[in-house]
Amino acid sequence: MKWRDVFFYPIENGYGGIDTFHTFLFVILLSTLYFCNLMRKASFTLVLCSLLGPACEKEMTGQQPIPTLPVVEGIIEENGYPMVRITRNMQYFAGTLSLTLSDSWVHGAVVTVSNGPDTQQLREYRLTDGAGQPYWAYTADTAFLPLAFRGETGKSYTLTIESEGKRYQSITTIPANGLRPDSVWWSPAKGGLMATLSGTPGSGNYARYFTARNREAFLPGLHPLSSELHRNGTFEVMLTEGVDRSRTGLQEALRTGDTVQLKLCNVDHQTYDFWRSTGSAWAEGKDPLGPQVRAKGNVSGAHGYWGGYSLTIEQIILK
Repeated sequence: MKWRDVFFYPIENGYGGIDTFHTFLFVILLSTLYFCNLMRKASFTLVLCSLLGPACEKEMTGQQPIPTLPVVEGIIEENGYPMVRITRNMQYFAGTLSLTLSDSWVHGAVVTVSNGPDTQQLREYRLTDGAGQPYWAYTADTAFLPLAFRGETGKSYTLTIESEGKRYQSITTIPANGLRPDSVWWSPAKGGLMATLSGTPGSGNYARYFTARNREAFLPGLHPLSSELHRNGTFEVMLTEGVDRSRTGLQEALRTGDTVQLKLCNVDHQTYDFWRSTGSAWAEGKDPLGPQVRAKGNVSGAHGYWGGYSLTIEQIILK
């Protein structure tokens, strides 16, 4: 069974929170808040399922102080509103506790997103994750929701942040074409999901993937995908089940009878580079934003990234 143009599924919960996500519930809440604004209600509570934690910076062991740079976590999904989180560069793998403090976040920034002809200013909201912990994010202003645009494939989006006298900027594109799953199946002998992917022959296509079993949250695969080594555009790949990096202990293996959804998100080369370098650091037990690693971000003057995602979702029942 296949769904296309399904939006606001979770994007990520790994690396302590260097990605952010939309959910279908979030759209309903934004719409509800818009109509509540029309009724002149003054305060609202937004609830958004997020398994994100801090995106931070490890301390250097030398004598030189680390420059204080913000960490930007931003996405715009196909048919989704932009969402941006801005934190201060603290210990990256410290867990989520420190981010419950308001001063862990960058408040009051002027955040805008432009698609070329139109520009929308995002509004800061205090949200709550699945564990009941608060966090802050900039997204579509519910007071002007009919004027807010959503992500479209083939378009580029410029993120601009002005905060504390500094300006940060990044550009991303939601690919119009890219990798697509021709077939997906379960191979117990090979230890996971298998897929045949096709892309545009002779050009690089890049994607991230996520898996969700039995209506659970989507979890990210360990590494992004690339067709650079497959010049004919079609190749077979094993897709290991997504991992919840915020938890310890063994993860329950897939088994017969499970229903698994595969979410394939095409991304541009810069987003691929960020996640490739971040995944390599994580696999080695290193801090992706530490001084010895430095994941390849695309936000000028800051850590982190701003990424566009197109969506394709497949579902299979393991037999």
